[in-house]
Amino acid sequence: MPSSPPDTPTRDGDRRHPGRLLARTVGGAPPRGLDPAAGVVVTDVGRTDDPVVVLVHGIGVSERYYRGLARELATDRRVLVPDLPGFGRSPRPARVPAVEDLADVVLAVLRHRGIERATLVGHSMGAQVVAEAMLRAPEVVERVLLIGAVVDPEAPSVLRQALRLARDGLHEPLRVNAVVASDYLRTGPSWYSAVLPHMFAYDTAGAVARLPGPALIVRGERDPVSSRAWARRLGALAPRADVREVPGAGHVAMASHAPLLARWVREAPC
Repeated sequence: MPSSPPDTPTRDGDRRHPGRLLARTVGGAPPRGLDPAAGVVVTDVGRTDDPVVVLVHGIGVSERYYRGLARELATDRRVLVPDLPGFGRSPRPARVPAVEDLADVVLAVLRHRGIERATLVGHSMGAQVVAEAMLRAPEVVERVLLIGAVVDPEAPSVLRQALRLARDGLHEPLRVNAVVASDYLRTGPSWYSAVLPHMFAYDTAGAVARLPGPALIVRGERDPVSSRAWARRLGALAPRADVREVPGAGHVAMASHAPLLARWVREAPC
């Protein structure tokens, strides 16, 4: 398991109830839909007796860019989409969470609902979160889909990642760019910058190499953020993995090609 920063909770009680540490906010009423165990707002759609899929967003954004995929899946899946701490509608916590903390939040969402098994889908930094969640609770996480995983070692600096992300806008539909841009504005540079070092510090390759269950590594064919070579490297490292590209897609492949991603989510593990 990747080493935790000094302020990361390590006691079992803190891991089971991350809201105790992450949901201390400054003033204001709790937002609607707040999960008291996890300290985040969760969108919960579909029938409660259907198989469960959790969709985890990346840095700076929210559940909004998953709405098309959630609609596709909700016909025969229960779909949970949390807004991670400080993003979207979720409160900004008193301290900045590391990737390990965010994995604990996702697992707390499942525990609070009594869910024993789930497929986890993570995009960009969310791919780090779901990989870490599988490492921490392999008895709960039966399969992970890592979409546009970061951080590509060929672009290890903030500047180079930012340039790649700017190029990606050329490959996304206008509606996707609009959602992402408005979410970035809502997050603000302060919180984005505070979380960003944790994304760079997390050892994605090391985590993927130790995954105890099946993984599907996905990237858009035109994704400049998560390169083909990086996706293939992750696929080679994972004990059980398949690597696929979404034709014509950029970094936010699940928003631009939701029906295809929904089919892949429904597949039996490799």
